Amino acid sequence: MENTRNTRQRQLILSLLREADRPMSINEIHSQVSHSLPRIAKSTIYRNIDNLLNQNLIEKYHFNDNEIFYRIKEDVDEHKHFIICDKCKNVFDLPACPIHEIEDAIQKEGFIIKDHQIQIIGICSKCAGEEKLK
Repeated sequence: MENTRNTRQRQLILSLLREADRPMSINEIHSQVSHSLPRIAKSTIYRNIDNLLNQNLIEKYHFNDNEIFYRIKEDVDEHKHFIICDKCKNVFDLPACPIHEIEDAIQKEGFIIKDHQIQIIGICSKCAGEEKLK
């Protein structure tokens, strides 16, 4: 049976992800949570993240050469994609998912889709403006 106790560690992780303006890595989560719980082990963070994923409360993303990042879901059906600035590494939400129609067509052919991710890498307008000034 899945451990879903409402521990202080779990609440801190959820709170941190709720307040974050972008997906966060395990290292970032651990660093932030350890301010409140200095002795927390990274394995505790991983265990809580796994439970939150199993409960469909957060989503997992692969950025920066496949590094894993996590983001809280506002609702269980939420689905996001991102644009990443190659210079400042800021992450921006892609306004909509352009692949749902393709998925529907593929599923009509009997293929079972488990997940998909879209990631666009470029240079944000702020960094592009700085390049023009040089």
